[in-house]
Amino acid sequence: MIRVAGELMGTPLRALRRSTAWWAVALGVIVLVTVAFWPAFRGASGISEAIEQMPAGVVQAFGLEDFGTPAGFLRGNLYELLVPLLLIGAGVAFVNSQTASDETAGRLELVLAQPVSHRAVYLGRAAAALIGLTILVVVIVAVQFAADAVFDLAIDGSRLAATIALCGLLAALHAAAGYSIAGARARPALVLGIGIGGAIAGYVVAALFPLSDALEPWSHLSPWDWAFGHNPLAHTTDAWRYVVLAAPAAALIGLGTWLVGRRDVSAA
Repeated sequence: MIRVAGELMGTPLRALRRSTAWWAVALGVIVLVTVAFWPAFRGASGISEAIEQMPAGVVQAFGLEDFGTPAGFLRGNLYELLVPLLLIGAGVAFVNSQTASDETAGRLELVLAQPVSHRAVYLGRAAAALIGLTILVVVIVAVQFAADAVFDLAIDGSRLAATIALCGLLAALHAAAGYSIAGARARPALVLGIGIGGAIAGYVVAALFPLSDALEPWSHLSPWDWAFGHNPLAHTTDAWRYVVLAAPAAALIGLGTWLVGRRDVSAA
């Protein structure tokens, strides 16, 4: 049983090696290059003054508060939008390639010819995608802390680690949403559309709805608000924020696994 489970995860993990490596390189370079600009921004009062002249709502929407501080710099450049969105893209792509795309291309036929259930195959591929996503989060943490030391960016390490963990959980939630769609129907375009399109919609809700008094209460329905609404780089993260991201992700993975067992897996 353990051997079968290992193979069900090992095969998709091997298939994800190259894409995981490229995503890791890209994310590492983005973090490193961004932090490398910190010495130029540190003490640059002109930039901070220019941002202060912008409408308060715009500054808040794009995470530009306290841009001249280490926390504000990292938030505005990396952790308000760029890193979370890239991680979401990677997570959804991993899930899509190992489930809906493989199924529609007929690459699951040989696997399903073995004495294993559809649900076990899909669940193993979900686990492989989450492992790939975890590797990316670890790379970001390692590069971020190393770059901070090299370029003298002083910031609370626990808050920084919490922020990156929240990015990973947010990505896992959207990847799980894509997985649930793949479990219901093997439509790669639909998986990508729901996974990534939902993430963009969620960001718009969290970033722009607070600009309207009528819409502001609805902004708290966005997973982006659950993760970053309290500015985790500047404030300690409450434990419930991890739970409200992780629990729905687990539920969606369970739903997708249940759904795939209720339908016939399509052939090429």
